[in-house]
Amino acid sequence: MAINTTLLFIGCGNMGAAIAGGALRQMPGVRIVALDPDPDRARSLLPPGAEVQLHDKPAALTGLSPDLTILGVKPQTFPDLAPEVMSLMRASPIVSIMAGISLDRLNADLAPSAVVRVMPNLPALVGQGMSLGCTTAVLPASTTTVIEALFNAIGRFDWVAGEDLFERANPAFACGPGFVFAFAEQMILAAIGQGLPRDLAERLVHQTFVGSAKMLSEDPRGAAGLKRAVSSPGGTTLAGLSVLEAETGLPRLLSGTLAAAHARALELAKPAG
Repeated sequence: MAINTTLLFIGCGNMGAAIAGGALRQMPGVRIVALDPDPDRARSLLPPGAEVQLHDKPAALTGLSPDLTILGVKPQTFPDLAPEVMSLMRASPIVSIMAGISLDRLNADLAPSAVVRVMPNLPALVGQGMSLGCTTAVLPASTTTVIEALFNAIGRFDWVAGEDLFERANPAFACGPGFVFAFAEQMILAAIGQGLPRDLAERLVHQTFVGSAKMLSEDPRGAAGLKRAVSSPGGTTLAGLSVLEAETGLPRLLSGTLAAAHARALELAKPAG
C-alpha cells in the first residue's frame, strides 16, 4: 500500500475507529488524523496504542492536506457541521459512510470535492466487514487504490455502478447482519424448545454459524452447492429444508424482509419538510 497517505476522519465513532484500526494494521506508513467532539471516547474505541492524531477543534487541523477524508458523523448532524469543517473537507476527495444521504446532496454540499459513498456493515468491527461503494465522480487511480485498500483492510470491498443499485444492495449486506443474528436467535430458541439447555443451544448454534460462514467464504461450491452437500436424500436436513423452503417460508419471508428494508431506506432518504 502507498506510503505517506494521510487520512482525515471527520467523526471517530465505532465504525470510524474500526476503519482507522484496519488501516493501521494493513496500510504501512498511513497517517491518520481524526476530528471528533469527544476525543476520549474516540480513543477508547481505537485499538490500544493506535497512532491516531485526535482533535476536537477544527482549528487544530489548519494546514492539513489529507489525501482522503472519511466522513463518518451521524447523518442528522451533517447539516450542523461547522463551516471550517466543511471548508476543510472540500480540499480533498471524500468518502461518506453516512447512511441515507445521497450523492446528489453530498455533491451539492461538498463541491468541488469528488465524493464517494461507501457503506460498511457491522462485522467491520471484527475485521470481517462487507463494504460497497458508488460514485458519480471520475477518480484518480491513486484515490481509487487508497479507498479499496482502506475498506479491504476491514474485510471485503466492492464497487457498484449507480446509486440505485447501491441502495437496493444495502438490505442484503448492511442490514444483513441483523437478519443473520435474528435467524441464529430463533434457532437457539427452537433448540431450547426441543429441550436443550440454553447455554448448550447457544454454543451449538454459534459455532455452526461460524463454521458455515467459513465454508461459504472458502468453498467454491457456494451456498446452493453446500446445501446440497449436507442434504442426504430422504434425510433429516431435507426434512427441515422442506419447511424452510416452502412457499410461505424463507423465499417469501426474505423477499419481504429486503423489500421492507429498502422501502424504509427510501423514506429516510427523502428531504425533511
